[in-house]
Parts: sequence; C-alpha cells; structure tokens
Amino acid sequence: MKQNKLIKLSLESRAIELRESGNSLDDIAAVLSSEVQQKVTKSDVFRYFKGNEKIAIQVIEKQDKLKVAVAEVEISTIEQRQHVIAGLLLLAQNAEKEHVRVLAFREANNALDSLDKRLGKLSGSPGTQDVQTVININQNNLTIKDKIQRYRDAGLFNAQ
Repeated sequence: MKQNKLIKLSLESRAIELRESGNSLDDIAAVLSSEVQQKVTKSDVFRYFKGNEKIAIQVIEKQDKLKVAVAEVEISTIEQRQHVIAGLLLLAQNAEKEHVRVLAFREANNALDSLDKRLGKLSGSPGTQDVQTVININQNNLTIKDKIQRYRDAGLFNAQ
C-alpha cells in the first residue's frame, strides 16, 4: 500500500492543527501545498484523516478485547480458588484425624486470605498500582473515543 503524502512529507501535525482550526479539506490541501511547495490534494488530506480514524478505532477495539480477556482470566482464577477453598473446607469437616482437620482448615484459611488479597487488588485497595493503571487506560480510551467523536462531529473525518 502506498504511503500517504502527508505522512511522506511529515505534514501530519500541521494537517491536524489546520483541521482543528476549522479549515476544510480543500483549505488544508492548499495551505500544505503552499508551505511545502508540492501539490497536496484534497484526496491526500481526506485519506490521511480517514486512515487515522480507522487506526484509532482498531487500537480501541484491540484494547477492549484485551481487557475482556484479562477480566475473563481473573474471573476464572477466582472461580478456581473458590473451588479449592470449598474442597479444603470439605476435607477439614470430614477429616477423621484432628491434625488433618487442622491442616485443612489452615490451608483453607490461607487460600481465603489469598483470595481476599486478589479481590482487594481488583477493587482498588490502597497501594495497588495495577488498578490505577487500568483506571488510567480506561480514562485514556474514553479520551480517544471522545476525540474521535469530536473529530466526526467537526467533520474531521468527512470530506467537505
């Protein structure tokens, strides 16, 4: 696939600046052409903005799919831990010897503590940077989605 002329000439930031200032695609093409002393067409500008929209949407979709996969793994891990804890408690209740019962209850208690820590991590208890990272990613995704919507509303991705 041929590289877009705006990218080839390193005009991306200037094109965005002009577009955010309310210039039409024709105006942007004219300004860029005069600034670089090369012909930049309305089609070049349109394809650049259209390509950026597609890339931004693909990035957001990949991030959303990754978040879903991570959440599914977390849920699966929690369910497996609950199953182990239930088994340990059953073993403790049915153990014939006292020392086996004590060991099973101790391990069940350790497993519950481990699950509590894991759930605390997921709920955002103090000191967990992973949760803050997820929150930051979510806010960043909203910012990207809002920006795409603003660009669409402003006609940044549409030919004029």
